[in-house]
Amino acid sequence: MSSIFLPAYDKRKTSTGITKAPLILGMSPSHSLGVPYCMTTDIMHLAGNLSDLLISPWRRMIDCDATDAINSWDWAVLSDGAIWDTYGVSVHEAGSHLPGSFGTRPRNIAEKLTSGYKTWEFQLHTFGLGPILLYNILLDAYFANYCKLARGFQIMCQHSITTESLVSAQSLLCQWEHGFELNHLATETLRKGPPICYAQWTMERTIGNLGQEIRQPSNPYSNLAQEGVRRCRVNSLLAAMPELGIPPKGLPDGAEDLGGGYVLLRKRERYLFSPPMQETQAIQTFLGLDPDQPAPHFKFRRWARLRLKNGQIARSAWRETLKAVHNLRVSRNVLFSHLAQTRFGEIQYFARLPYHVDNPAEDYDFHNIALLKLYSRPDQDLVNMSSQTVAACTLTNTLIVVDVKHINTVVVMIPRRMTLPLGVEEDCFCTLSQPGLDASVLGIAYDIFEDEDDRDAGGDVDE
Repeated sequence: MSSIFLPAYDKRKTSTGITKAPLILGMSPSHSLGVPYCMTTDIMHLAGNLSDLLISPWRRMIDCDATDAINSWDWAVLSDGAIWDTYGVSVHEAGSHLPGSFGTRPRNIAEKLTSGYKTWEFQLHTFGLGPILLYNILLDAYFANYCKLARGFQIMCQHSITTESLVSAQSLLCQWEHGFELNHLATETLRKGPPICYAQWTMERTIGNLGQEIRQPSNPYSNLAQEGVRRCRVNSLLAAMPELGIPPKGLPDGAEDLGGGYVLLRKRERYLFSPPMQETQAIQTFLGLDPDQPAPHFKFRRWARLRLKNGQIARSAWRETLKAVHNLRVSRNVLFSHLAQTRFGEIQYFARLPYHVDNPAEDYDFHNIALLKLYSRPDQDLVNMSSQTVAACTLTNTLIVVDVKHINTVVVMIPRRMTLPLGVEEDCFCTLSQPGLDASVLGIAYDIFEDEDDRDAGGDVDE
């Protein structure tokens, strides 16, 4: 607008990359935030770009002056070929501990980094597995700095973000690198909402789907345009008349709807099971029975799976331990509420305990329970050092029984042998939550019908 002559106009076009007025300026100001405030952040591609920004110096793969003393780069902890290969194997093996609800498991990054490593794999690696796997490898100062970025990015990927969390994310990202371009993420969220709600994941998937639907290679662009028009028509009809949509599948045969979004799913034990003494005592405690009295002789059938209210499928050690390791996607670790506290536990099995009720219509009802092994509380020093990205626990032998409706979500527990900040070396399990976990409250349900994850070598069960 301020260019008086054409040469000045051409020069400004070159310097800004703007060739003409954007179409969005034609929108009514009352229906638009206006330029530039309507421009959204892109956390999808940001995940890939930040991953490259971090991995390159760790591998000593950044451009530098010939006189730089690259051997003094103490942050280049993955520059050695053997260490890099071992790290890639660790990433691949950690994928077996990610439930199916986490999507595609990250592949061996040492083998696949330059041959199509996907953005979702980068996000799981850099902002989930990375802090766990790089602890005791990166120097403490670099590790703590990296965790500030990882934690801030984790917060910004949530579908629901509180004001307190936004303040924390802004502080962490500012501490990670003063004046870096990420500082605007939190402030833009106040104006536009959580970035994950307008990230490019949906658009990229749509582009891929439309590309798969091309049936005329000789005229692909025209064919693609027609596929897009057809999809828009279908979406318009579904928006105007939702009843045209195909109804979702019902529950599979043998499932028990427990209400509140919780559903017990088979496999179910064919014959009655008598729990051993320690499990019996845990059940007694749950039922409030006097431990000094003779223990009742419980008999029930065990269940393998439970659909949670957020759509995730929690499984049990009873069946998962029968699967081959290369087929495993561990889904038996959960976050649950117990005695007004939030704890981590490993589900051993689910069950229904019958009890008599004073109801003329029914003789008995059920306690729907889960038997769990407790994890210890996370090492607080490591939690603080890692800005809450690494919570290291140990699996105890303590058994407890809880109502299945006290189970909140499925979590990851990555096994690692590590030296804790106080110098104690031990075998730990590090927890990891699903990126954007509260996406599940939007009604995204995972397949509750049996698939590859539910096949095992055991018998004596009802499918």
